[in-house]
Amino acid sequence: DSKAFEGIIDFYIEKNDPVKALQVAEYATYQHPFNITFLLKQAHLYSLIQDFEQSIHILAKAELLEPSEGDIFFIRGTVFGSQGNFKDAKNELFKALSLSENKDEIYYHISVVCQGESDYEKAIHYLKKALELNMEYQEALYDLAYCYDILDKQEESVEFYKKYIDSEPYSYYAWYNLGNAYHKMTHYAEAIDAYDYAILIKENFSSAYFNKGNALVNLDRYQEALEVYKQTFEYEKPSADTFCAIGECLEKLEQMEEARAFYKKAVKMDGELADAWFGIGVTLDFEERHFESLHFYKKALELDDANPDYWFAIA
Repeated sequence: DSKAFEGIIDFYIEKNDPVKALQVAEYATYQHPFNITFLLKQAHLYSLIQDFEQSIHILAKAELLEPSEGDIFFIRGTVFGSQGNFKDAKNELFKALSLSENKDEIYYHISVVCQGESDYEKAIHYLKKALELNMEYQEALYDLAYCYDILDKQEESVEFYKKYIDSEPYSYYAWYNLGNAYHKMTHYAEAIDAYDYAILIKENFSSAYFNKGNALVNLDRYQEALEVYKQTFEYEKPSADTFCAIGECLEKLEQMEEARAFYKKAVKMDGELADAWFGIGVTLDFEERHFESLHFYKKALELDDANPDYWFAIA
């Protein structure tokens, strides 16, 4: 039964096992040779394993069976985009747009192609079109924030997210992106307010806690930042960046031994984190253990020799 095959294929796709899904799709096509769904599944799966030639070949077969099926052009467009063939990708995606019902997804993928061409203004245009059709499209929200950031248009970003929140006040991701835009504009108090709304809507939103901590640090509110950073541990595993951030707060509060312990935890987790090595040096320097601190400053400099703070500390 074709529905049973579809269920099994989707099961393996959800388990992130495209090879098994492909085996089932091929067998399903053998059993149901005129069912275009299985050809489209195969084409999609071949694109996932980056066998683009085979994907294009199968889409040509599907087009013979059903030339007005929008997903044929959609998948072909994404394949061309993955190959860096942006012109043909856009041609196919615009064909899909006139045939498919999932226009929000197609607008989003057109924006991805525009980003591939470094045309971020156009990408913003299509991301907004996707969001007009689907206000909860999180990938589009994320990419929109990214494009505004690349263009350094934080004011426009703030205006967009404010309008968006007026119609979707419970979008935690919109509040989060608004906070990030304020943060980049150095409006830290407004950023903290936005992060607080994001956390109120989604209590386990660890990224919002972390960024709120960063905003508090920028306002020299180190004790509050310390508590916020530690809250992230309730919702995700500790990361080297969080350990390093906690170390910096403790360092600013002149609790050097405890700060050093957290910097060491960060280094143990990620030996390439230059700031953590530098932090250990700062705590030793504060204790007038200059010779020991020099070793850690030099280690930080090896990892990031363009950081003026490291050069200054060594000098």
